[in-house]
Amino acid sequence: MRRRVEDIVGKWTEEKLELLEKYLRAYATIMNKQKRTWLKAFHYIDAFAGSGRARAKDEERYILGSPLRALQCDPPFDCLWFIELSPKRVEWLQRLQLEFPNRCIKIRKGDCNQILRQEVIPQITRQSQQRGLVFLDPYGLQVEWETVVALAKARTFDVFVNFPLMAVTRVLKRDEPPKGWSKELLVKVFGNDKWVESLYRPSEQLPLFGKPPVIRDIVRAEWLARIYSDQIATLFPFVSKPVIMLNSKNAPLYALFLASHNKTAVKIVNDIFGRYERLREVGR
Repeated sequence: MRRRVEDIVGKWTEEKLELLEKYLRAYATIMNKQKRTWLKAFHYIDAFAGSGRARAKDEERYILGSPLRALQCDPPFDCLWFIELSPKRVEWLQRLQLEFPNRCIKIRKGDCNQILRQEVIPQITRQSQQRGLVFLDPYGLQVEWETVVALAKARTFDVFVNFPLMAVTRVLKRDEPPKGWSKELLVKVFGNDKWVESLYRPSEQLPLFGKPPVIRDIVRAEWLARIYSDQIATLFPFVSKPVIMLNSKNAPLYALFLASHNKTAVKIVNDIFGRYERLREVGR
């Protein structure tokens, strides 16, 4: 028997998945009621699906990943799309098709940007009376702005975003604004880099020759999360308040939020996030 290559995750990942699961149930309940009148089908699309299960970092136990939580959702999704770049994770996702032989499960190996734009979005259309919930949970800065634009233009998707704050701050040097590949990457992810200008100011240490050096201000997680969610708000009419996901040392890692064309969807997520933040504050 081949040994499984495991995804090992921290407590914050489990909390993120629990928040997702709460919205999955709420979304599926609402969509299932719509099937009584006009809706033909509703889909779950996991753009960075992983392997389906993961091991807790500090404990000998396994937690359900987003694919399994979506598969076990009640009411059930009509079809589930699992997109993954890693061949090993794809192999483990394919085993879910054996575990759930009666479910519509579509597994796609490759870049989620291409698969979403070329296959998923063209199929889940207003004309076909279908809807979808997309989970964007990248490992880094892989989600392209062009993909978010395409999802918004379709007007058939709720998008649950886990935005990588730490990955952005790694690109922002302390002593010079982004240029070259780093500037191109930020534009590819944010759609522009105008917001970067406000981060840098002239240093108080004057040089002997040439222009004064610049220094980067502290990048606060809430500010950066708001920058990206405000960008998303130019595409979607309703965007939830971001919740900052923290690691075991209380360092900000990601910003979790929902973008939707439905006001009620965002209200539900704001309520879910609000309860989570109150409980987290009590536990500190």
